[in-house]
Amino acid sequence: MNSAQRITNLDFIRGIALMGILVMNVVSFGLPDSAYMNHLSYGVENLLDWIVIVISAVFFDSKMMGLFSALFGAGMVIFYERAKGKTSKPLILSLWRNSLLLFFGIAHFFLWEGDILTAYAICSIFIILTQIVKIENTKILSAITAFIFSGLLYITQSVNSLYDENGFLIGEGIWIELFSKGGSKSFGKLWFPETEGIGNIIALWVLADGFIRALALMIFGMLLYRLNIFQGNKNTLFYKKFFYYGFGIGIPFAAYGSYLLISGNYAASTFLPSRFFNTISIIPMVCGYIGLLTIINSRNNLFAQRIRACGRMAFTNYISQTLLSLFVLNLVFTKGQFTRSELILYVITIVFLQYFWSKRILEVFKFGPLEWLWRKLTYIFVS
Repeated sequence: MNSAQRITNLDFIRGIALMGILVMNVVSFGLPDSAYMNHLSYGVENLLDWIVIVISAVFFDSKMMGLFSALFGAGMVIFYERAKGKTSKPLILSLWRNSLLLFFGIAHFFLWEGDILTAYAICSIFIILTQIVKIENTKILSAITAFIFSGLLYITQSVNSLYDENGFLIGEGIWIELFSKGGSKSFGKLWFPETEGIGNIIALWVLADGFIRALALMIFGMLLYRLNIFQGNKNTLFYKKFFYYGFGIGIPFAAYGSYLLISGNYAASTFLPSRFFNTISIIPMVCGYIGLLTIINSRNNLFAQRIRACGRMAFTNYISQTLLSLFVLNLVFTKGQFTRSELILYVITIVFLQYFWSKRILEVFKFGPLEWLWRKLTYIFVS
């Protein structure tokens, strides 16, 4: 495949990831805080809602964001490699580009606290400053990914040991007392309905989980790009195996995480163990999706073309998802008004809108509006 073809594979996967992200984000937009982790707390009225919960937990929760993070990492390598032909200081240009993203992310965070752009920007700056983006040795990238991801699992397991079955701190020590001050010593609104605030330790875990997971997956994406997997360069049999083995390993772990929650009737003691097993499933599931989506993209039909357009406009579409959701689910309607299955109907509506408008916009303009702005500001100092 030539360069253009390889990029279309990334665009296609990015388009699917973008749409899949809304399946999880809509819970934050449309339901109270505890609903994201504690599914039983809001939006469950019938069997269809439970079907939505299980499918979302196994196939979408953290997997779409993991896929999106890996794509972002691959994109960092692509930008850096191309920047070497445009400037004598490609690392500086990369740093400037992601500093701009940090600005966009902070602005987005003020609209919605579920923003992921800020985490991507901070992780990207770290990757650039440590020059990980320059590493071409796949063994080194593999080792870094494994080290960071293992650290994430260790942190989750360690934090879990600090809480009892009711979600209250049982650990002892000066540092625990220090970090517990100023907030509830429980999972707070993250798990318990009608609860304000969140315990400081669990809040730190949320931040660590988000940033470390993004960092690990971004470096994993660099690895996949260096191995010519993301580009779609391998044969069909390779991607079939990637799909079979990825899902074959990932689905059981993700399903077990959901089983712990449901069988335990969503007791607080099931929260962190469930996240532990769900986290294990992320990288295998990301690989499975890459295998499956690469095969679908190779057919190059109208469906693939429209999804690629969504991927090319991922920045614009991601922000538009937020703006539309805040308007519809928080202003036109009331937050908490809809069930899980009803929210999925909303997701389908937004996905169809973006599926059709992205290709139409790119037939008229070369870039989406936010992609154009980001690109324009990135090269503002490059002659």
